[in-house]
Amino acid sequence: MGMQPASLKRRAILIYLSLLADAVVFFYKPLFNPRYSFPWDFRGVQLPMVTFLTEQLRAGRFPLWNPFSYCGYPVFANIEACFFHPLVLACAFISAHTSLDSLPMLLEWIVVLQIFAGGIAACYLFREFGAGWASAWAGAIIFETGGYFASRAEHIGAIMAVAWMPLAWLAVLKLRGGFRSGWLAALGAALGMSVLGGFPQPTLAVFVSTALLSLVLVVLRLSRARLIAWTAAGCVLGIALAAIQFIPTAQLEQHSVAKYRAGWLGTGGGLYWQSLVSLLLPNHYGIFDMSRFHGPGDITFLYLYGSLAGLALAAMALVLCRTRYVALLGVMLLFGLLWMLGDKTPLWRALYPILPERVRIGIHPEYCYCIFTLSFAGLAALGLQFMRVPERMRYAVGIIIAIDLFLAGSGRPMNLASLKAEPGVTAHAFDGSVELLQEVRKYTSQAYPPWRIDTVDANHMWAVAAPITGVPSASGVSPLALENIIQLRLYLHDGHRWGWYYPVEKIESPVLDLMNVRYVISSDKAAARLRLVPKYRDIESLPYGQQLFENTAAMPRFFLVQSVRAAGTFADVDFRQTAITERPVTLPDSGALGVGDQVTVVHYEPDSIDLSVQSAGPALLVASENYYPGWKAWLDGKATEIYLTDIAFRGVAVPAGSHRLRMEFRPAVFPLSMGISLVTAIALLMLWRAGFSRRGDLSPLHRRFRELRQADAGVGHGPGGPPHAERTDIYYAGWPPSTQCADPSIRRSLGLP
Repeated sequence: MGMQPASLKRRAILIYLSLLADAVVFFYKPLFNPRYSFPWDFRGVQLPMVTFLTEQLRAGRFPLWNPFSYCGYPVFANIEACFFHPLVLACAFISAHTSLDSLPMLLEWIVVLQIFAGGIAACYLFREFGAGWASAWAGAIIFETGGYFASRAEHIGAIMAVAWMPLAWLAVLKLRGGFRSGWLAALGAALGMSVLGGFPQPTLAVFVSTALLSLVLVVLRLSRARLIAWTAAGCVLGIALAAIQFIPTAQLEQHSVAKYRAGWLGTGGGLYWQSLVSLLLPNHYGIFDMSRFHGPGDITFLYLYGSLAGLALAAMALVLCRTRYVALLGVMLLFGLLWMLGDKTPLWRALYPILPERVRIGIHPEYCYCIFTLSFAGLAALGLQFMRVPERMRYAVGIIIAIDLFLAGSGRPMNLASLKAEPGVTAHAFDGSVELLQEVRKYTSQAYPPWRIDTVDANHMWAVAAPITGVPSASGVSPLALENIIQLRLYLHDGHRWGWYYPVEKIESPVLDLMNVRYVISSDKAAARLRLVPKYRDIESLPYGQQLFENTAAMPRFFLVQSVRAAGTFADVDFRQTAITERPVTLPDSGALGVGDQVTVVHYEPDSIDLSVQSAGPALLVASENYYPGWKAWLDGKATEIYLTDIAFRGVAVPAGSHRLRMEFRPAVFPLSMGISLVTAIALLMLWRAGFSRRGDLSPLHRRFRELRQADAGVGHGPGGPPHAERTDIYYAGWPPSTQCADPSIRRSLGLP
């Protein structure tokens, strides 16, 4: 007899709890100890932007514009910020109403919880492939704490994107027998959440692998061709669900250096062949100790370990298990292998150059080994199922795998940083120094809004962490940097159009004055150069061998000019007298005479600026704030045009006399994309409700399987089990499945001839 529903429910609960424990224990240090954190880019990329979100929510507004980096930046459109991921938004809201110091740990928790959710989906996915509960559980453990998640902790967006891949694959498998609205909704939701994860490269891998899975199912005659149409529909629904992030990011990409990224990528990149050594010897290149590292590239791309037992089981499945599901996973494994190796293979080097440039800029193969990891875990699950051993022995193997992965990968440099050794930047200290941050703030806060800073051979975190420190920077670090501001910064530093971080090299350039940079932080070595330039005044020495200089030629954030030139270069231009605009500007003549030029900042917020303007004659007000679609201006209550000025900034024509100017950031793309996401979310909920709220939403294949199971076993399927998995003598006994299951449609679903 099959297991009773109560026993099935208890087993499912135990499996859920054990998968949760596996993920939590693996990342226990950053989850429970505030002295540890995820490493590197977690604090250098995601945390500054989410900190800004948190502080703005505390002030009662949702942030669209970040005034602290790059002379202003449309942060809501930056997919790396993850502002619209429900769990990230929840973390920011909780932290905003409790303590800002809790934010890093909250973010780490939601990442690990998504790994856990991915583990559950992986377990059910492997059940669909034919694995029993114990084998599927062991495979899920490999997925949770194996190569990908163990090595990608610094990029939480990559983890949040990939955590939804098992559910997407599972939904495709559930749709292979016919249309099921609930699983179409699940597919759309999984793909949408992958987009909202905030890391396009692994998200692309999730979409492509999901589409490939449906295609291979059809080729192997495990499904009909219409599955490809349902998968395509799920992809469209996923993008529509994430439209609130997808559409603004697409607009930003057109205005950013990202569109030139193909030039930076060269041949495309990829993992080194040496990374495959880690499948057997995870520390062969000394990646567990940075002082002993001697391998090629980045240590995070040299860890693919899925346990020794997992490797043996996956190999066993490929060699001994002759089912179409093993063939399916083998194809996915090979595809993942070729993609992740990228330009290290002849096939990639032949195909990559002929791809459209828009496609090439989104492919970073080194981030796409998630396909390999999930396929590897599935093969290990099927290999374990192939073994003719009692079920409890399979659970024992799963425990051994979990211990192996914990001992090999937990607490390693690729997923853990000590805040004592690497204090980083907080709202209270810079590199652990309270004094350093306080001194810089003391000087910049002497103006309203604060003066901007820049760096010469100094710590790049001044640019990266500006939203955390509250010290505005004319620089920044983002692959989605606005093209115009980078063109302006190329007057300060020689480089390429696709670059996104250019510290100051040409210290005499007047462009630095135009950017409202009043203070420059330099290393002791670079300080000697600055002392030779008259406009720099040495103010004081800062901790960690840094020097603070005042740029006495710095221009105000907002100022008036009476001369305007349409297009042209900056050669011999006095920015205090003349502005360069993208197209001709006719300065208004009101006939009134002013008493002098003065611009006073009445109110300054990230998304809105209120100015009082006094002009002696017709003039152009120049704001050293980035120009971007969505900024609107009103002069004395009447809408007026904003001109692209001095390559990157905003300009507004004003007549002589006293006026009030208001600028607000109201991007039309925001409510449009939000509306699409809301409508799609409602549609997915309706599909889900229609699919899972009635017993009749089963494909003909699953209905036939249920009838056969109930007739043979006399039991219904228990909570948490697939509709065809309760009778081990039909589904699992004597793997491959025995000829007791004679129904041809069922045999096809099991991957049998």
